Amino acid sequence: MQALKTNPEADLKLKYHTYLEAGLVISLVIMILFFYSFKKFETSVVLPSDPDITIETIEIPQTIQFQRPPAPAKPSIPVETEDEDILDDVTIEEQTVDFTPLEELPPPPEADVEEIFEFFAVSEKPEIMHKETPKFPDLAKRAGIEGTVVVTVTIGKDGKVENANVFRSIPMLDEAAVEAARKCTFKPAKQRDKFVKVKMNIPFQFKLK
Repeated sequence: MQALKTNPEADLKLKYHTYLEAGLVISLVIMILFFYSFKKFETSVVLPSDPDITIETIEIPQTIQFQRPPAPAKPSIPVETEDEDILDDVTIEEQTVDFTPLEELPPPPEADVEEIFEFFAVSEKPEIMHKETPKFPDLAKRAGIEGTVVVTVTIGKDGKVENANVFRSIPMLDEAAVEAARKCTFKPAKQRDKFVKVKMNIPFQFKLK
């Protein structure tokens, strides 16, 4: 039987090493071109050699320790005595009291207490004639504090403010509101055709521009 002969040009095993070496060389060239295709990154930012750091020292005052008040003394406990000379029963001598009436004294003056009506309880309510504009405190302005302070005032029979107290408070604005409330004037209130004292609330608004 005649054996078949292989054509050397069609035998892939003979050219295996040649193709392998050529493939490695081509891959290496492609990798080198790939890395050189990127541009070099450069930056123009220069970091300072000595950073500007400011250290501020704060002097802390020494803490003052207050002495605590002494503890209250313990109550004394009665102890039975061993002295047999103390009598069990002691008689108190009779005392005389003089019930002679003193000179007649004049009766104390009657206190002139006028009734103060509430705003809603009078027949003719007070009308504000002049409302003083409160002065905005500078400290409250710098702190950015604003709002409405309500002051309760007692209006006399002549329409003037006799007393003023803070009803709704904003601490840094209360004093200015009370001072303005005392300078307000009113048409006095009436109850059964008679001028009377009355209480009412006045709002004072403090608003930053």
